Amino acid sequence: LSSLGSSLKPGRVTRDPTTSLYMRLLIDEFSNLKNYPKLREPGAAVVVVAEEDLYVTRPRDDHMIQDIAEIWPGCEVRVVKGGHITSYLIHNGAFRTAIRDAFDRLDASLERSGVTNCGAK
Repeated sequence: LSSLGSSLKPGRVTRDPTTSLYMRLLIDEFSNLKNYPKLREPGAAVVVVAEEDLYVTRPRDDHMIQDIAEIWPGCEVRVVKGGHITSYLIHNGAFRTAIRDAFDRLDASLERSGVTNCGAK
Protein backbone atom coordinates (compact mmCIF):
# COMPACT_ATOMS: atom_id res chain seq x y z
CA LEU A 1 0.00 0.00 0.00
CA SER A 2 2.85 2.38 0.59
CA SER A 3 3.80 2.25 -3.09
CA LEU A 4 0.18 2.98 -4.05
CA GLY A 5 0.08 5.94 -1.71
CA SER A 6 3.26 7.41 -3.15
CA SER A 7 1.97 7.02 -6.70
CA LEU A 8 -1.17 9.01 -5.83
CA LYS A 9 0.68 12.11 -4.62
CA PRO A 10 0.34 15.11 -6.97
CA GLY A 11 3.01 15.10 -9.63
CA ARG A 12 3.92 11.46 -8.97
CA VAL A 13 1.00 9.65 -10.60
CA THR A 14 2.08 6.66 -12.63
CA ARG A 15 -0.18 5.04 -15.17
CA ASP A 16 -0.41 1.29 -15.29
CA PRO A 17 -1.10 0.30 -18.93
CA THR A 18 -3.10 -2.76 -17.82
CA THR A 19 -5.35 -0.64 -15.62
CA SER A 20 -5.83 1.95 -18.36
CA LEU A 21 -6.77 -0.76 -20.87
CA TYR A 22 -9.18 -2.38 -18.41
CA MET A 23 -10.87 0.95 -17.71
CA ARG A 24 -11.18 1.73 -21.44
CA LEU A 25 -12.79 -1.66 -22.06
CA LEU A 26 -15.13 -1.25 -19.09
CA ILE A 27 -16.16 2.29 -20.05
CA ASP A 28 -16.64 1.29 -23.68
CA GLU A 29 -18.81 -1.66 -22.71
CA PHE A 30 -21.21 0.42 -20.64
CA SER A 31 -21.15 3.83 -22.33
CA ASN A 32 -20.86 3.01 -26.04
CA LEU A 33 -24.21 3.84 -27.63
CA LYS A 34 -23.74 1.03 -30.15
CA ASN A 35 -24.23 -1.45 -27.29
CA TYR A 36 -27.82 -0.32 -26.68
CA PRO A 37 -31.03 -0.80 -28.69
CA LYS A 38 -31.57 1.63 -31.58
CA LEU A 39 -33.79 4.62 -30.88
CA ARG A 40 -37.23 4.55 -32.49
CA GLU A 41 -37.00 8.28 -33.21
CA PRO A 42 -33.30 9.16 -33.44
CA GLY A 43 -34.19 12.47 -35.11
CA ALA A 44 -35.76 13.58 -31.82
CA ALA A 45 -32.47 13.14 -29.94
CA VAL A 46 -30.45 16.18 -28.92
CA VAL A 47 -26.94 15.20 -27.80
CA VAL A 48 -24.87 17.63 -25.75
CA VAL A 49 -21.11 17.02 -25.74
CA ALA A 50 -18.39 18.87 -23.86
CA GLU A 51 -15.35 20.12 -25.76
CA GLU A 52 -12.90 19.01 -23.07
CA ASP A 53 -14.61 15.85 -21.85
CA LEU A 54 -11.96 13.37 -20.76
CA TYR A 55 -14.47 10.71 -19.65
CA VAL A 56 -16.18 10.48 -23.03
CA THR A 57 -13.08 10.57 -25.15
CA ARG A 58 -13.46 12.40 -28.42
CA PRO A 59 -10.70 13.19 -30.89
CA ARG A 60 -10.43 16.84 -31.87
CA ASP A 61 -11.51 16.07 -35.44
CA ASP A 62 -15.11 15.64 -34.22
CA HIS A 63 -14.95 11.90 -34.89
CA MET A 64 -17.31 11.16 -31.97
CA ILE A 65 -19.88 13.61 -33.29
CA GLN A 66 -19.83 11.75 -36.59
CA ASP A 67 -20.16 8.42 -34.75
CA ILE A 68 -23.20 9.66 -32.80
CA ALA A 69 -24.80 10.85 -36.02
CA GLU A 70 -24.20 7.41 -37.54
CA ILE A 71 -25.68 5.64 -34.53
CA TRP A 72 -28.63 8.03 -34.21
CA PRO A 73 -29.27 9.34 -37.75
CA GLY A 74 -30.93 12.74 -37.72
CA CYS A 75 -29.98 13.60 -34.14
CA GLU A 76 -28.70 17.07 -33.33
CA VAL A 77 -25.31 17.46 -31.64
CA ARG A 78 -24.68 20.54 -29.51
CA VAL A 79 -21.21 21.32 -28.17
CA VAL A 80 -20.58 23.25 -24.95
CA LYS A 81 -17.30 24.44 -23.44
CA GLY A 82 -15.90 22.58 -20.46
CA GLY A 83 -15.21 19.07 -19.26
CA HIS A 84 -17.41 16.17 -18.21
CA ILE A 85 -18.58 17.76 -14.94
CA THR A 86 -17.81 21.46 -15.41
CA SER A 87 -19.84 21.65 -18.62
CA TYR A 88 -22.92 20.41 -16.80
CA LEU A 89 -22.40 22.76 -13.87
CA ILE A 90 -21.66 25.81 -16.01
CA HIS A 91 -24.04 25.06 -18.91
CA ASN A 92 -26.85 23.39 -16.98
CA GLY A 93 -29.39 25.43 -18.92
CA ALA A 94 -28.07 24.02 -22.22
CA PHE A 95 -28.69 20.48 -20.97
CA ARG A 96 -32.21 21.34 -19.76
CA THR A 97 -32.97 23.05 -23.07
CA ALA A 98 -31.72 20.00 -24.98
CA ILE A 99 -33.98 17.71 -22.92
CA ARG A 100 -36.98 20.00 -23.49
CA ASP A 101 -36.21 20.26 -27.23
CA ALA A 102 -35.91 16.47 -27.52
CA PHE A 103 -39.31 15.97 -25.87
CA ASP A 104 -40.84 18.65 -28.14
CA ARG A 105 -39.43 16.86 -31.19
CA LEU A 106 -40.72 13.53 -29.96
CA ASP A 107 -44.17 15.03 -29.36
CA ALA A 108 -44.18 16.52 -32.87
CA SER A 109 -43.11 13.20 -34.37
CA LEU A 110 -45.88 11.36 -32.54
CA GLU A 111 -48.46 13.94 -33.64
CA ARG A 112 -47.36 13.55 -37.28
CA SER A 113 -47.88 9.81 -36.98
CA GLY A 114 -51.33 10.31 -35.46
CA VAL A 115 -50.42 9.15 -31.94
CA THR A 116 -52.00 11.14 -29.10
CA ASN A 117 -52.84 10.55 -25.43
CA CYS A 118 -49.81 8.40 -24.55
CA GLY A 119 -50.05 6.13 -27.55
CA ALA A 120 -53.83 5.95 -28.11
CA LYS A 121 -54.82 6.74 -31.71
